[in-house]
Amino acid sequence: MAEPLDSDAQPILNRVSFMMHRINAHMLRICNPYFQDWGVDLVTSRMLVALLERGPMSAGEIVRIMALPQSTISHQIKRLEKLGYLTRTAGSQDSRIVIAELTDHGRDIANQANALSRRVTDTLLQAIGDDEVETVRAALKRVDQALEAMR
Repeated sequence: MAEPLDSDAQPILNRVSFMMHRINAHMLRICNPYFQDWGVDLVTSRMLVALLERGPMSAGEIVRIMALPQSTISHQIKRLEKLGYLTRTAGSQDSRIVIAELTDHGRDIANQANALSRRVTDTLLQAIGDDEVETVRAALKRVDQALEAMR
């Protein structure tokens, strides 16, 4: 029997939003010891991996990828620069645009964060199973789009 769409009808433990919270809490518990060693948090580790995969990006591009406010991303970019993980430069066409680029040290940390992310992802994918991965991925993309539209 399908769950009613009315979230008030579901006990908290069965709500999708609460399950997402629990999964995130588990990921933080697993990852936080590494983050402490690196001096980052979940957001900044994901930013480092995004920069590793995509190369130098403007703060605006990072905002779009991370779905976080400009002020949060600006603060995190400054924090990562102080740690020596990235450099900030002005855009070549517009000096108001900030471009973030990994340093060699930042690339090393980003590679470690990426390896950790892949280990966690592998565990998630094993739990989901090969036959359901694409269905879950598609559903999560729809959830992301729906929540984006609520802004």
